[in-house]
Amino acid sequence: MKDKQAKWCPELGDFAGPKYRAIVAAMQRDIQSGALPPGTRLPTQRDLAWSLQVNLSTVTEAFREATRLRLITGEVGRGTYVLPGNDAVQLYAIDKGGNHDTIDLSTIVPARAFSSEDLRQSFATLLARDNLSDIMDYPTPDLMQRCRSAIGQFYQPRGFHPRQSDMFPCAGAQAALFAALQWIAKPDLPVLVEELTFPGMKIAARQMGLRLVPVAMDEKGILPADLDRAARASGARTLVISPILQNPTGATMDADRRAAIVALAEKLDLLVIEEDVYGGFTKEPPLSLQLAGRSILVGGLSKLVAPGPRFGFVIPMLEGNEARLPEQNFAIDELVHVTSWMAAPIMLELCCHWIESGEINRHMEWQRQEARTRQSLVRRKLGLPPLGRKPAAPHLWIGAGKDSPFAGLSGDQAAAKARAAGVEIVPASTFCAGRMLSDGIRLCATSPRDRADVTEACKRLRKAWS
Repeated sequence: MKDKQAKWCPELGDFAGPKYRAIVAAMQRDIQSGALPPGTRLPTQRDLAWSLQVNLSTVTEAFREATRLRLITGEVGRGTYVLPGNDAVQLYAIDKGGNHDTIDLSTIVPARAFSSEDLRQSFATLLARDNLSDIMDYPTPDLMQRCRSAIGQFYQPRGFHPRQSDMFPCAGAQAALFAALQWIAKPDLPVLVEELTFPGMKIAARQMGLRLVPVAMDEKGILPADLDRAARASGARTLVISPILQNPTGATMDADRRAAIVALAEKLDLLVIEEDVYGGFTKEPPLSLQLAGRSILVGGLSKLVAPGPRFGFVIPMLEGNEARLPEQNFAIDELVHVTSWMAAPIMLELCCHWIESGEINRHMEWQRQEARTRQSLVRRKLGLPPLGRKPAAPHLWIGAGKDSPFAGLSGDQAAAKARAAGVEIVPASTFCAGRMLSDGIRLCATSPRDRADVTEACKRLRKAWS
């Protein structure tokens, strides 16, 4: 996308108080009204100060406050840009305000693999145990050891064998991400992320006061050259990355890209937090296997099996590198206080049973096949290139452009037209970590209850975008 330069010069007389606050208030107003859309490049601080006839220090203070409020972001040598609103949190809303006829393709949830009978049998096994009352207590040491063994068994098919002492069960993958970030977080800490990053990362950054530094990407993930540039320009030493079926784009690193990123992590002395929630849709091992003790892996079952059980895990793999991470806030053994103690024993027991019995493998294989079938259906109905041999994710990215099914529209416009037609999808602005470098929409083919709803959603989208 080409940068859009704003000749922005608001009338400050509309606002009371110090002039720097008036500039911020005017900026908020114009962002909300659409006069300053996401990705707009603002005038330089010096040019704006001259236009407003105020001191440069006043504009500098205003930009600093607007950055703190996540209204704008600055990139060294590139200027200051308007950030998209924090729409990411809306994806987690229980009621999005739509009518009952709306088909939701916005939230990534697995297709419904478990039948009622499957669940009855699983809970019957759980209820038959002798020490049933233990599920009403905190997780016991025995249960923690069982969880670690189950996580190790879960990763065996992908050739990943972390030490059991490095595994910490969590109440879902988002809790695992928070635990990993808490270990290094401090106010305004720069964190490198993909230019389009997953909503949970944006929410965590906002709550923790982290400063996201976007890195350009292509269909294979982040670009090594831009990672090098962004790390040096920002001074960031932490990288959060999704190497397999990245959300939202579905980008997956090949062997050459993996090797390049691993080499750069070593060269730049980066701590890599690997989000691996979609890795189970493939046989690819986590990138952490190659990162030589400088990674923290976070994962879970929410995208692979079902979100309800809230079974996630964080796996710090930092042997020999702990002393080189000055940002760390607490020791690894303290992770149990922010992870395992927050998990419900009944759900830990249930998920351990699924993994130990092999039941989870059957459901995951069904999930892989259903994701492939549904994604192929969407591609066919919307006139997109076939999936071919690429791994199938539950989500699908459609870029804007002349060959797009919504050609002539921005991602936000395409999403608005879809919503009016009774289909919820998500525009690129929701995932944007900085300025808008690329545009498009993401939809989730496994979110509807059945394939008929997927077909109907595609029919509505074609009509809405025609």
